[in-house]
Amino acid sequence: MGSIIYSHLNDSLLLDQSLIANQFRSVSDGALHIALKQYRDFCIANFAALLEEVAPEAGKLRLFVGENADEKILKQGAFYLDTVIMSDPMFALTRPEHEVTLAWSKAFGMPSTEGVDRAGVVRAAKVLLSCRALVANGYVRFFPTTLKNEAPAELPIYAPSDAFESVLPSHLLSRYKEAADVRSVVASPKGLLVQSKLELGRRIHVDFDGIESGRAFGYNLLEQEVLSWDQKAGRAQVAMRMPKTLPSREAFDAWVSQSVNSSARMHFEMLRRDIHWSARFGSQYMTRSRFAASVLDSTEEMSSSSIQSSTSSGWLNLNLSVFDGVSMGRLMAARSDEEAFRRFRLQLEKHFRDLRLEADPEKRRQKTENAMHELMEIQLTEVDSAIRRLKRKGVLTGLGAVASLAAATATSGASLIATMCAAYAGYKTFEEYRISAKESPAYFLWQTLRRKRTQ
Repeated sequence: MGSIIYSHLNDSLLLDQSLIANQFRSVSDGALHIALKQYRDFCIANFAALLEEVAPEAGKLRLFVGENADEKILKQGAFYLDTVIMSDPMFALTRPEHEVTLAWSKAFGMPSTEGVDRAGVVRAAKVLLSCRALVANGYVRFFPTTLKNEAPAELPIYAPSDAFESVLPSHLLSRYKEAADVRSVVASPKGLLVQSKLELGRRIHVDFDGIESGRAFGYNLLEQEVLSWDQKAGRAQVAMRMPKTLPSREAFDAWVSQSVNSSARMHFEMLRRDIHWSARFGSQYMTRSRFAASVLDSTEEMSSSSIQSSTSSGWLNLNLSVFDGVSMGRLMAARSDEEAFRRFRLQLEKHFRDLRLEADPEKRRQKTENAMHELMEIQLTEVDSAIRRLKRKGVLTGLGAVASLAAATATSGASLIATMCAAYAGYKTFEEYRISAKESPAYFLWQTLRRKRTQ
C-alpha cells in the first residue's frame, strides 16, 4: 500500500539518516526551511490523494489518534487495531512563522520561535522512518490534519462582555471549571516555569487533564492602551506592556476566571477538530484523557454514567494484553500469523456498528452486555490462546502490560460526540443522522493499567 508522502520524502534531506543522526548540524537553516516548504507544497498539492489514502474502509477497526500518538500506542494496538491514523508530524513543522507570535515572544520574554525547530524535525523524521514499514503494510496512515488548525494571518481579538461565560453550554463550562488547574508562571533564564500553586501575578498556566493530553494554555495579564480606532474599518492600534507591579486582587480574580473560560473554549475546539477528522476518516477517535472522555460523554442532562458502570451507558470495557517492549517487526509478524487477532478486530468493529444504531436505552444495555460477553468469553479467549502460542515460540518475551480499552459509541443517548458527528456528516437533525449513520466514530479511552511479566 504505502503512501505518496514517502515518494517525496525519500528524495528529501528531511529523511537523510546521516543528517538525522547528526541532528542536521551540517545543514543551514535556509536549506531546512526550503526542504520543509517543499514538503508543505507537496502535501497541499496532493491533498486529495492523501485524503483518499485515509478513506473509510468497511469492516476495518480504525483509530484516529491525532497528534496524541507515540511508538508505545502503535505497539499496544498492533493486535487489536486494523489501522492507526496519525497527524503528520513533519507537516506540522512546515507552518510559516506567524508575525504576531514572533513579536509577542520578543516583547514579553517568551521562548523564541524563530529559526527551524531542529529537534522537532529530528523527532518527526525518526517517527516517519520508524513507521515506513507500517505504512507499507497498511497499519499506519499519516495525514496533514494540522493544515486546518493553522492561525489566520490576522488574529482576531475577543472582547467579551460576559468574560466568556457563554462560550459553551453551562453544563459543559461547569465541567471545565471544576477540572481547571490554574498555576502561576514565572520567567527565568531557562524560560517560563510553571509553579506548584496560584499566586497573585501576571502570568498563569491553565490545564484540565495534566499530562494525559498535553493541552495546556498560558496567559499574560497586560496593560493596554488604544492608540487609534477606526470603527468603520474594524481596526485598532493598541499598545501593550507588561507592568512590574502586581494587579489588584479583584482584577486578578476576574482575569483568572475569564482565562479558564477561554481555555475551556479552546480545549473544546481541539476536541471538536479531532472528532471532525474522525468522522471524515470513518474511524474511531482515541484519547488518553479521562477528562476529555467525560466531556465527549456529556449530555444536556449531564449523564452520571461512568466507565465503571459501563454497560448502562453503552461503554465497552476491555482489558487487553499489550507488548510495547517487543520490536514492532515481531508484533507485525505475529499479527499476520495469528487469525485470532483479525477475528477480534472484526467482531469489535461489528459490535460498534450495531450499537451505533440503537437509541433505546434498555435494548442498548442488553446489546452491550451481549457484546461484552462475546468479546470477553470468546474473542479474548482466542486472543489469549494466540498470545500463549507466541510466548512459547519466543516471539513475545520480557515485560508485557495490561491496557484498558474503554470505548463508547457515538449514539449514547444524546451524547455530545453524537451531536458533533451528526453536524460533520451534514445531517440537519440528530434523528436523521441516527437513522442513516453506520460508520460514524466512537471514541476510545486508552490507558496502560499495569505491568506484568510475560514469561
